Amino acid sequence: MSKLTLAFSPRASERLGQIAAHLSEQSLSNAFVIDYLNQFELWLNKVLLEFPDSGVPMPQFGADIRKICYKKYSFVYRVTVEQIEILTVYRENLP
Repeated sequence: MSKLTLAFSPRASERLGQIAAHLSEQSLSNAFVIDYLNQFELWLNKVLLEFPDSGVPMPQFGADIRKICYKKYSFVYRVTVEQIEILTVYRENLP
């Protein structure tokens, strides 16, 4: 079995950019915002690459779609033969 890689879809990258902009608007330093977002990626790499099926299945969005939460954010993803693709990111307490 080949080693999986983590990839962010254009939508997920856009959402991370929106999260970064929102954090910056809260007068948080750029260093804080970068570190905060890097924590997402480090955690996702640690958890999903070791346990790709650890997320909750979301059959309403597709047979292979799962969701995992970290720091009040949900990461919706799917596992393919080559990668774990993060499809989108959203804040749990927001619609």
